[in-house]
Amino acid sequence: MTTPTISRRSALKALGVATLASVAGQLLLATRAKAALEPAGQGLKDFLAVSTTLTGKNDLNPTLALALYKAMQQTQPELDGALLKLKTALAQDTVLAGGDKTAFADEQKAEHALSQAILQGWYLGTVGKGKKAVCVTYVDALSNRAVADTLVPPSYSYGPCGAWQVKP
Repeated sequence: MTTPTISRRSALKALGVATLASVAGQLLLATRAKAALEPAGQGLKDFLAVSTTLTGKNDLNPTLALALYKAMQQTQPELDGALLKLKTALAQDTVLAGGDKTAFADEQKAEHALSQAILQGWYLGTVGKGKKAVCVTYVDALSNRAVADTLVPPSYSYGPCGAWQVKP
């Protein structure tokens, strides 16, 4: 019995179809991500603006921002109003203690708490505390991305299967 052989032309056609399907899938995902960001409205825009100011990073992932924003909406019902107040406070460097973006004056306890919650979401990947905490991301959290060139996130394999059995 002879095994069927695939010609080079057929293999190239199959590879081309697979590549085209992959590119189309990526474009579709990018379109869906953009569409998902639109309905959130001004609240998400304020969240991104505040997050950019607090983290000092201009290239924050918009899909992750949407997930963090929605998780924070579940824990803080008046999030949009609080974000607007925080955005205003961050724009006025004079009301912040010493011009530091993370140090607030005594009368700004609510803004301080919200800024800490936002930073926790971006750097640790969780929103909320205790039993009500929601894990939004792990590997893409800013704390893990900051050391990604050197360290592997905890609980990820550092080598081949069974490498943990050998002494370092």
